Amino acid sequence: MENSIPRAKHRKTKLQAYWQRIKKFCGEIYWRETVLCAPAIIIVLALSLDMDPTDSVVVVGAAFSVGFGASRTFGGYRWGAVIAATAGMALAAFSGSLASEHAYWSFPVIAALTAVCAALTAYDNNLWWISLQVVIAFLVAGYYPRPFDLALYRAELVLLGGGIQLIGMILLAVLIPQSARPLPVLPTTPLAKRLLVRFVVCVVIAVVLALILAKDAGLANDYWAPMTALLILRPSGEVTLSRALNRLIGTLLGCGLATVIIYLFHDTLFMLLICLTLTAAGAFSMQKAHYVLLSSMISATIVFLIALGYGDPIQTTEHRLVATLLGGATAIVTGRIFRL
Repeated sequence: MENSIPRAKHRKTKLQAYWQRIKKFCGEIYWRETVLCAPAIIIVLALSLDMDPTDSVVVVGAAFSVGFGASRTFGGYRWGAVIAATAGMALAAFSGSLASEHAYWSFPVIAALTAVCAALTAYDNNLWWISLQVVIAFLVAGYYPRPFDLALYRAELVLLGGGIQLIGMILLAVLIPQSARPLPVLPTTPLAKRLLVRFVVCVVIAVVLALILAKDAGLANDYWAPMTALLILRPSGEVTLSRALNRLIGTLLGCGLATVIIYLFHDTLFMLLICLTLTAAGAFSMQKAHYVLLSSMISATIVFLIALGYGDPIQTTEHRLVATLLGGATAIVTGRIFRL
């Protein structure tokens, strides 16, 4: 009996040590972001059920993207980042769809938007995030060339999704004030002028090159490759390599999990909508967590979204993994050439 007490204490100590290691690996998880942002996803999903599947993906995708802005402020306004991102994404959705009708216009615009986004890395984290959403929206819209009226319609869908998310967050912030506290924003790291110029040029070349290679390879949703390059490239080569590896692992885990669930419950739309809501909620809460966890939740949400639009989850998983590898490799090689 006397020996069992120390053994029990030892087991408890070991469990506590394991738990601390897990918490350290996961990083900070802010569940209040789920409370603030996930309800709008449910509302948007419910409203989009009567829409064309492709349109519903645009609306839900917009609500999902701008939800990450709930953790930020901009221009001294609590919801400034969300409003600016929604407006910027709508404009990018319109111009991206329109510009891709004339391919020679797309690449200079992508290069210019990417240069601004990369430059803002060293100046303002919130402004950088807004510009990042604009670049991503332009890349995605560029995959779906449309004439003027349909390009305008795509912009309206983005405004609808972002607007519902914004209104939902404001109402919840009034009802549950604790959920509305902004997350801590990492301070920007000023860069020497030469390094900043080198970094901006490197990011632009990596993003454009990744897009060209993905198009030549005939990848579905080819915009994932330049998005990966844009998201992982950092002025430090070690950080870029670490983010590339973590993003690949997270993408593999998230896409794999979502694909299995889709094939298990492909006849049950309600179950798939629940899973999409859960992964979106997880992504909102893990913005400051380990990059593997965040990447896995975002990837799973995207696979569920594409399945909602009647896409093939196996092909989606395969092409997203290839695009992630392509974008990551392009970023790493380009970073080495520019001595980052």
